[in-house]
Amino acid sequence: MTARRRALAAVAGLVAIAAAAGACTTTPQPLPGPAPDATGSAATPEPVPGQVAGIPIPDGRIDDAVGRLDAVAADAMRNPDVTGMAVAVVHDGTVVFERGYGARTPPAPATAPAAGTPGSGSSDADGARVDANTVFPLGALSTPVAATVVATQLTEGRTWSTPVRALMPQFAVADPYVTAHATLGDLFTGMAGLPEDAAISAAHIGVDRQTMLDGLESLPLDGFRTTARPGALGPTIAGEAVARAAGTDWATLSSRSLFHRLGMDSTSYRAQDFAARTDGSAPVLVGADGTVASVDRAWSDAVAPARGLSSSAHDMAQWMRLLLSGGMHQGVRVIPAEPLAAALSPQAVAPETATEAADAIDARGVARGYGFGVTDSAAGRVVITGGGTAGADAPTGPDAAVTLIPSAGVGIVTLTNGVSTSERPVAAAQAVNATFADLVQFGEVQRDWAAWFTRSAPADEAAPPGAVAPPGTAAPANGKAPLPAFDGVYTNPFYGEATVRTSNDTTTLTVGPGRKTFRMTRTGDTTFAVAAADAAAPGAAAFRREHPDAVASFDGDALTISFLDQAGPFLR
Repeated sequence: MTARRRALAAVAGLVAIAAAAGACTTTPQPLPGPAPDATGSAATPEPVPGQVAGIPIPDGRIDDAVGRLDAVAADAMRNPDVTGMAVAVVHDGTVVFERGYGARTPPAPATAPAAGTPGSGSSDADGARVDANTVFPLGALSTPVAATVVATQLTEGRTWSTPVRALMPQFAVADPYVTAHATLGDLFTGMAGLPEDAAISAAHIGVDRQTMLDGLESLPLDGFRTTARPGALGPTIAGEAVARAAGTDWATLSSRSLFHRLGMDSTSYRAQDFAARTDGSAPVLVGADGTVASVDRAWSDAVAPARGLSSSAHDMAQWMRLLLSGGMHQGVRVIPAEPLAAALSPQAVAPETATEAADAIDARGVARGYGFGVTDSAAGRVVITGGGTAGADAPTGPDAAVTLIPSAGVGIVTLTNGVSTSERPVAAAQAVNATFADLVQFGEVQRDWAAWFTRSAPADEAAPPGAVAPPGTAAPANGKAPLPAFDGVYTNPFYGEATVRTSNDTTTLTVGPGRKTFRMTRTGDTTFAVAAADAAAPGAAAFRREHPDAVASFDGDALTISFLDQAGPFLR
């Protein structure tokens, strides 16, 4: 009952959006309280303390923030790693801003601008401009959208507390207790103890979703309901369970229950739909040799609920309208109020609270809802966020993010695409959203958000000193085992096969059903540095950025690969 009361209170907060926003004017307001009608009785209920913002939003400020958004986006496009961008803003149920920036096909690096000038996507080559209907891969923003799809199915006794096994009896993990008790909510908050990176790394080497589900028992678990560990595996399992209970597949369920009802005709969780809808005109990647490559999203089908969504700014604006209206669309309820409010409310303490301000007792907490981030801003307003992690989607590098301020009736979504050869993470979407949120709440930008998000991105952290020698610098033999001694086929219950082969003193590693190939350079008796086989190929730079210290090590017949190590070693 406690969870139900929290959810109902959150519903009341969403219903009060219009009243809270309308009460803000340019003049100081009296303390909120019941307004007497002509008979002297109270006509307006007093808002609960948690709904009262510390800083009012004057009349006209949101319009001013929208008016300044063009300049904010243009500044973000100065990042040479951003090839295209689309932005949409919703205010009080109306789409008030929809615009695209950059070109779908960027110029070759020889004509690309230097850092500090408009980004490579700013060309108008061939008239292939990005607009509000351009379809982008949404990366981690797929997860909060998936949470709303799941929420449409939480009826007839199903809730976020429904055990996964009640919907998908085949579900099983290493701990029988977790198998029996893990809920849909646990999987979306990351509280089930599943490894964070196992699903993305498996998808990139060609492991499909069913194979992942079959191999869950081989994954070691962290504490159950002790720490919120973000990752793609939890939402993927939850989405699959709900779809099976509905008697269909995940992509069909999403379209039928949400996208079709909102008129989101360019939105899909299928990689083939992304390819068909873009038809070669989507934002693309520029290789190190100047070649242009289309965005390959085939791998994302394996983890579609968490990373496989593609959409446009126009479509995502309709989704934001739905959230800010409490699940209503054109007078019809699309998402039940209680599960939607629960998804948008704090459910678990996010790891950021412990890591970014561990010793600061004056720091505001960061919480996770079901698929969303939930925090309080410096203005005293609840801010709901989603997406904004580019690194996990290498090699394509998309960065898409949504920010909602329910008390102001405002939401912004920003979709971007990055250059595959960049060694830097693309954080433009988060920076645009944070800058806009500042303008809405304070009227001025509070900090350099582009610098902040780039600095704080995990991909910017340096590799541990002395981790491995650079690829291509083989250590002297000195009586070590000859290279062919490591050759063979090694297997792992979650990742599949890894084949090591030596030819003409060159050792290669081929992994997974997708037969992804890497070159191995000896750095010690039994250790090898690992790098992309083709350093100039799209995605090679992204691999270096994500795994700067990639290493393979041998212990007899056991092979441990640092970026595929969450299910134990491969065995020969």
